[in-house]
Amino acid sequence: MSTILNRKSAAVMFTDIVKATDMMAKDEERALALLKEKKTILKPLIDKHDGIYVKGTGDGSLSYFDSPYKASLCAQIFQQNIYDRDDLNVRVGIHVGDIVFEEGDVFGDGVNVAKRLESMAPEGGICVSNSVYDELRNKKEFDGVDLGLQTLKGIGRLVEVFGLKGDKINAPNPSNYHENKVQVHTHDEVPSVAIIPFRNKGKEEEEFYAYGICSELISDVSSAGLIRVASLEKIMELSELSASEKARELNVRYITTGMLWKMGDMFQLSIELYDSKDLKVIWSDQWQEHWDNLITIKGNLSTGLLQALNTKKRFEHNTPTESIEAYTY
Repeated sequence: MSTILNRKSAAVMFTDIVKATDMMAKDEERALALLKEKKTILKPLIDKHDGIYVKGTGDGSLSYFDSPYKASLCAQIFQQNIYDRDDLNVRVGIHVGDIVFEEGDVFGDGVNVAKRLESMAPEGGICVSNSVYDELRNKKEFDGVDLGLQTLKGIGRLVEVFGLKGDKINAPNPSNYHENKVQVHTHDEVPSVAIIPFRNKGKEEEEFYAYGICSELISDVSSAGLIRVASLEKIMELSELSASEKARELNVRYITTGMLWKMGDMFQLSIELYDSKDLKVIWSDQWQEHWDNLITIKGNLSTGLLQALNTKKRFEHNTPTESIEAYTY
């Protein structure tokens, strides 16, 4: 019998004390006291802003709210309250996404992204995703720094990230975020891509799944916007050629390759998007997950690939939605 999961969309907030692990090694008693003090300050603020404190996560905490505005206001006030504390430096990440409830705990994409954003935030700072910042743009209490489209490893897509700034909030320095930033195209070239069938490193019968991932990606990308996508039939005709040779023969700029390896109930999956013009990988990600999560990861692959091709950035201000066409050739 299948289990019906209780899920909802929520604003997830992760917090973490910077260098708490080092502090724990040097003075465990003091570190534990700081953790307790942080919760004493934070939890009433979460309650006041209609949030739910889920749990402590070692030196961090996980909570969720019914709106990104409430989550961000809670985080802002918390950081302001501890701004003058030299011994309590906290990072915060906030994202709106799906969460799943199970046995008193919370899981899901919203949690994973919020955790990654927290790890990107500076000491005393707050990083939020675009889905959160969209709700804050016209609020006088908030201002932000655009950190661009960032690669979040293990998430399977790119996320536009903003750092909040203001009184007693440490704003991030954009120059510190270039390593994982994906550059947005400014030329008028129509994106063109060939999605190569994923390499199967498992048993022969699992070739079906590797091939299926490629087929679904082609369908998703070709139907999403103004992108020229090479047909799978033409790609298969060139199966003996290298990726760069395929790019030349198919007249595409980008090549997508990947690998699937199933091991019992687990699988490893990786993807790369190669720019044959600039001769570099512009996006990659990898996962090691339970086999039941393959469907979710496949959905993330499509989203990540589309964002990496920057179709939204390139056309949202220039091309009316109704005039955008996608096609395979």
